[in-house]
Amino acid sequence: MHPEHFDFSSPVFLPITQEACAALLEADGATTLGPLTDAELAAVLVIQNLAEAAEKDLTAGAAERVLARLIAWAVEKRQADGAGLLAEARRLFDPRKLYFGLNAIKRLNLRCLLDDEVAARDYLLPDGKWDVEYKIRHHARNNPFRQQTVTPRHRERWLSAAQDKLVRTFRANLDEDLHVQGYAGIGKSHLLGTLMECLRPGGTLVLARTAEKLRVLRERMGNARDGSTSATFDAFAQKLLLGPRSRPASVSLRGASRQAVAQELNIHGFQARSGQATLDVCLKVLERYCRSREHSLSARHFPHFKQALSEVDARALLEYSSRLWVYLEANPAWAGQTGFGALLMIKRASLAGCSVPARYTHILIDESQDIPESLLQIIERGRQVLITLGDEYQQPGDEPVRRKREVRQSDVCYSVRSGRNVERLVNPLIARHSKKSKIPFEGARDADVGVEHYPQGFVPPEGCAVLTASRWDTVKWAIELRDANCPFIFQDAAAQRDLEHFMITAIEMFKSAYYNVANSEKGPHPYFSDMADWRQVREASQFDEAFLWVENRLENGFKVADVTALNRVIGRSDTCCMLMLAEDAGGMEFDRVLLTTELLTTVKFKDAYEFDQRICAVYIAISRARRQLYLPYDVVEWVDYHVGHDDQKFRELHGY
Repeated sequence: MHPEHFDFSSPVFLPITQEACAALLEADGATTLGPLTDAELAAVLVIQNLAEAAEKDLTAGAAERVLARLIAWAVEKRQADGAGLLAEARRLFDPRKLYFGLNAIKRLNLRCLLDDEVAARDYLLPDGKWDVEYKIRHHARNNPFRQQTVTPRHRERWLSAAQDKLVRTFRANLDEDLHVQGYAGIGKSHLLGTLMECLRPGGTLVLARTAEKLRVLRERMGNARDGSTSATFDAFAQKLLLGPRSRPASVSLRGASRQAVAQELNIHGFQARSGQATLDVCLKVLERYCRSREHSLSARHFPHFKQALSEVDARALLEYSSRLWVYLEANPAWAGQTGFGALLMIKRASLAGCSVPARYTHILIDESQDIPESLLQIIERGRQVLITLGDEYQQPGDEPVRRKREVRQSDVCYSVRSGRNVERLVNPLIARHSKKSKIPFEGARDADVGVEHYPQGFVPPEGCAVLTASRWDTVKWAIELRDANCPFIFQDAAAQRDLEHFMITAIEMFKSAYYNVANSEKGPHPYFSDMADWRQVREASQFDEAFLWVENRLENGFKVADVTALNRVIGRSDTCCMLMLAEDAGGMEFDRVLLTTELLTTVKFKDAYEFDQRICAVYIAISRARRQLYLPYDVVEWVDYHVGHDDQKFRELHGY
């Protein structure tokens, strides 16, 4: 049995609920002591004691010993005079100590029980004293990994009931395609490692969308990936197209501006749009084309327009998009300006008729919601068995890709990582999404991700992942963490360089009298490539409260030197906070996660499509937490706020 699936130091369970502790912290909390049993009162005193205990006594074992002595004393006292522990608990009760004690149990191996577990009193012996073996029975009852299996490589694996059923089905049908739709925390990566051990070494290809997701997948799979080949979507397509010895292409972020390209290609505009605005629409068309299976560019790749295009406008847009495609073929370095360079490489490989080498028998893809149809087309040209595991709610954009071949599908909704607190927050998000499946999310009974509402000015604890709504929101939090002298890091060096480039471009555009963005060292950040001046930046971001905050800091003198000064706060260790976009955190896990106020914004969304995207981003952020979740306010109330408007729910209708 692997340590990640069985905690040999089983947690100690305190015979009281979180709700009872919360009631005690209210203004009249002392009055709620009366209905509590002696065991619950003992638990209250144990939690209070943690607030002033010596460091050597801050362990689950020490807390259990104190709990057992208190309960035993209460039993003896009740037998002597019938008084029990209530009088002593009232004398010693201190809500301040209880508050700090509750914070202390979060980092210790201590857990509170649920209502029905407290009422069952299974934690007491027949004589009313504490049963030290209760934690073992409780863990055995609620441990989801109770199914043992031995893989063909003679390795022992412990699985949940749903995972075990799926693995048995897979082993009996190794030549059938399989897709597992599973919510966050069901153990997809661990399951993928088990499936790999059922396959022939050296015959398996593992794919992931980004290098970071591939790294995380390799770490979680451990020894299961022995003999397998792994690659990102982009690198895999490049090897197919250019050969096995090709090196990753270095994509330049410089080059002609979008306005210059529009002029060079004689894109004059349509429907009262300027040439540059029309080029932006053409890029949307090409991105949809690169995701698709079709060989020819056509009107089916047009984005949704509020009003139907006339025949003349449709022909013009198709012609302009074709010119831009030819330009990208002749100038591959400009792919960095498009925002979908990897998709371009995959589409080129698809159009070239590339297929997976015959030496592979199986292809495994984790987080398969990221896979574009064009890559699926490459895979389906071969005879390899395709195994995909994904979560459609971790795809904020389009609908998930549908497979052409017959696929055995399995839905897994039981999350072994997330508890009932997360279940309560996630299910309203699932219910309100306009397109995706509505299978309820089920949190593990024994998992306990804590939820805390943080006040304004709150500084995240060490190692907390701060998940943001936009680049502006990331900039805001970077500045606020610097002001609080709180070290932070990014998921990788590329993300740090990207945000620094973004901030410097924003400053240069805001202070256009002092800077020329076009002549700066790195050129404009791609985010600003279609914005000529700060007025256009403000128009594009006017409903982003984080942008308004950053603009205010710029007006108060924030400068390039301040961006450089941020490097002194950026740390290097795992104890630093991690700053990243929520939608980029899919597939990752953190002990502590904070959702920013902007991520749960109260500003009306542009349309239902944008609200769906934000629902997915919030879902991703919430489901990353292993232990503690910090929220600005309740997510259920946030959902009700946005769907409860009797007037217009959104600022405008969806489309161009």
